[in-house]
Amino acid sequence: MLRGYVGLDLHSALMRIQGDFPGLGDGDVDVTYRESPLPRFSVLSCSFADASRRGLRIEAASPNPIRHLPSNYQGNSFLRGFLMVFQHVMNRTSLRLDNLHSYFRPMECPDSFLPVLADWLGLGGEAFGSGEELRRFLRCAIPLFRFRGTALGMRVRLGLACGVLPRIVEGELPHRALVISDGNLAEASVFEAQGAGGVFTVYFPVPRERFAEDLVRRLALIAQREKPAFLKCYIGFARPPKRGRKTTTIGEETFLDAEGGFFI
Repeated sequence: MLRGYVGLDLHSALMRIQGDFPGLGDGDVDVTYRESPLPRFSVLSCSFADASRRGLRIEAASPNPIRHLPSNYQGNSFLRGFLMVFQHVMNRTSLRLDNLHSYFRPMECPDSFLPVLADWLGLGGEAFGSGEELRRFLRCAIPLFRFRGTALGMRVRLGLACGVLPRIVEGELPHRALVISDGNLAEASVFEAQGAGGVFTVYFPVPRERFAEDLVRRLALIAQREKPAFLKCYIGFARPPKRGRKTTTIGEETFLDAEGGFFI
């Protein structure tokens, strides 16, 4: 699989590695440069850093600054290696500048730049469970903001968070509902909404057990933030399926044994 990165542009290879190895951080990928006639930043080799396979080592093509010196210095091996050290440092900046446009694309930018994009849009990090969820939301954040405060906007926002598109039920409260109270997730009673106006329920057509407790709390937090201020919002889930009762039919052929019980 690592051979598939050879020949790619270094930035493209790093983006693909980020998707193929989500557990690797920026410090787990060691990039070195070697002189080569190939275009700059072409990946020459890719291998695991050690036997534990916890890191990767990538070798990419890079020109040597010695090419800018007079010809009588071109054969100096010490100077060639010495200047390559500075080229390594400059390549880090050059790689970012060459691909600066990708930093403003949520699906391509590094993980470290995601909080910057989220901060520009005024998003709270606690409402997102993972970087991939934040990427999906940032990808459609601009058109989604047009529908903020509407039922459609809330449905899409919650669907991006959990993968299940909810249904907005106005003026009703399910038998078991959840609400954010004083920053904590609490179970509301069905009698709380009786006779009160301005109530709606975000109903998920799946049992609550399908979602982790942290995800349920984030869904409630998102609903409270995205709802209109004059409305009260609850979250409801589908009831778990009822278990059928096991019945026993007593007929003419049924007899009672004192030791073993009924026989049918």
